[in-house]
Amino acid sequence: METTTPIALSRQIVLRRQMDIIANNIANMTATGFRAESLLAEEVPVDVGPRQTVRYVQDVALVRDLTPGAMIPTNNPLDVAIEGEGYFVIATEEGERYTRNGQFRLNELGELVTADGDGVLNDGGGAIVLPPGSPSVTIAPDGTVSVPDGLLGRLGVVIFDDFQNMEKAGHGLYRTDQAPLPRAEVNVVQGMIEGSNVRPVLEMTEMMTTLRAYQGTQKIIDAHHELERRMVERMLEVGA
Repeated sequence: METTTPIALSRQIVLRRQMDIIANNIANMTATGFRAESLLAEEVPVDVGPRQTVRYVQDVALVRDLTPGAMIPTNNPLDVAIEGEGYFVIATEEGERYTRNGQFRLNELGELVTADGDGVLNDGGGAIVLPPGSPSVTIAPDGTVSVPDGLLGRLGVVIFDDFQNMEKAGHGLYRTDQAPLPRAEVNVVQGMIEGSNVRPVLEMTEMMTTLRAYQGTQKIIDAHHELERRMVERMLEVGA
């Protein structure tokens, strides 16, 4: 059984997937709260005959780098960054979602919302509403939101048993089937946002390495095809 080409193609498929992930990381190197991703690949042994096993390459998982991004000051009192683990709880039309992007604003009803207009929930699952004409808002390190007239609630910040088991839901949001757990000790910083943890130099280096690997694999395929072509030509010459 001829296996050189299928094995090489399996590697190229993984390399192309890896290139897409690297490109997405680079595209989001300035996205608030973005976490870089990488591809986890492994060899898959396949029996192709008596005492003969070949090993294909297959991507098995997407791994997210959970290292926090740098804290970036904005001096906007509605911007908030989480120090350490945790996600803000967001109410969307599809249900609760979670984000590290703390660039919030007020809608026409005075509710604290994301840049896309989705509501930011408090630790009880309700909206955070600022009274009309509030001169200022203070967000304490424990997430408590207050104005000079009193407390308005506390930002909902949750954690999960497995942070890797969270799927991207677009616009910096994540979804998961896991039950959210309240973070016991919340530490948020007002007037700051969390930058992307993408390291552009490393990503560009990885992109070049991946490209060279893809090109090298293509050379193997081309060389194998050339050998097959010559073999067919010789068989035709012998049979002539």
